Amino acid sequence: MATIVQPTTRERTSVETTAAAPWYRARSRQLITGVVALVVAGLIAWLLVSSGRRKEEFAARSLNQARAAAEAGNLPLASSELQKLIQSYKGTDAAKEAVITLNQVRMVNGQSELAAVGLREFLATNPPPEYAAPAYGLLGSALENAKKWSDAGDAFASGAKAAELEYLKARYLVEAGRAYREAGKTQAAETSYREVIQKYPKSSSMTEAQVRLAELTDGKM
Repeated sequence: MATIVQPTTRERTSVETTAAAPWYRARSRQLITGVVALVVAGLIAWLLVSSGRRKEEFAARSLNQARAAAEAGNLPLASSELQKLIQSYKGTDAAKEAVITLNQVRMVNGQSELAAVGLREFLATNPPPEYAAPAYGLLGSALENAKKWSDAGDAFASGAKAAELEYLKARYLVEAGRAYREAGKTQAAETSYREVIQKYPKSSSMTEAQVRLAELTDGKM
């Protein structure tokens, strides 16, 4: 009769450890892979943020230089620098400001129609309110220069809707009223003036709105 030899405790432990080793190794690899992935993702995020900040800084510096050229009266240089900025730093806040500044320069140069085209293209990108409002306001002025009164009134009205500050809303509404009046749209002009009086009575545009409305209604407000 064969004798069954029982493994020692030490032998059993060695066998169990050997069997479990592949599971532990797989688990360890998973943990290491996860940690590495997190580190890489964090590094990429840091690089993107750092790169974005540098891009904004360079764009802001270029914008200041272009504005300095404009203030010095060198409008051709300012226009050239602004266009380069818009192309090189697209998507930055400075680039959005540069679009508005560039079209201001164009208007000073008597290029109101070109400015209107540029501003409409910019507004079609759906910029944030802080850029949309002044862009609409400038568009209204460009259209007024071209004697497109009705379109100017619509642009000023859109500027009032986009503006976040009450004094800007009131100012654009008064300008919309003026443009609509020139276009012969008396009712639209009255509506703009009444909105200022009713909604923004503390604004600096209140008095002008009252005067213009009285002119339109023969004093019957």
